[in-house]
Amino acid sequence: MPAAKMKDPYKPHRSSIMMITEWKQRMMEAIAMDDTIAKLLKYNSTDALSRPDLSEDEKMALATFDPENNERRIYPTRYTPSVVMDQQSFIGLGISGFVPQESWRQFSEKYVMGYLYFYILVDNSIMEIDEGQRQDLLLQRIYDLFQDSDEYGMGHIQEGNLTELWEQNNKFGGYSLMMRVIDFK
Repeated sequence: MPAAKMKDPYKPHRSSIMMITEWKQRMMEAIAMDDTIAKLLKYNSTDALSRPDLSEDEKMALATFDPENNERRIYPTRYTPSVVMDQQSFIGLGISGFVPQESWRQFSEKYVMGYLYFYILVDNSIMEIDEGQRQDLLLQRIYDLFQDSDEYGMGHIQEGNLTELWEQNNKFGGYSLMMRVIDFK
């Protein structure tokens, strides 16, 4: 008598953990497609916002991995993968702390909460622009794109914390914006 065939033990998961790559990609595309952010990342001059709008291909180059692409400024990680020699601005993403939702004496296995981080870094020599500080304007646009949003597939997004961020012996400065995410599993 032949042995009975066992069922495949793999069960596809639909949790938030399985969606992180898609979320980051959608957020990077939203950031890159914003005209103000694209100009602030692409043009290093003080008149960045009065320069011509970028084409869709130029905007996508800001977020696309290509070993020969020196135009990338939006990363799915906190750090850039290579040493920065030129004056540039960057935006990095991070996701962490996804746990079952907990509030005062209430726990839920149905809802998940976590944190989304935006790391905004600008070279000190290009911080000043005609309209103010480059890192402040980048922060304002990111806040405007994501605050109270439900559009990125991860749940409801709200500001959680904002801190200054300085890297590489204070060559780059900016902000770390943490936003809280409430996700329905």
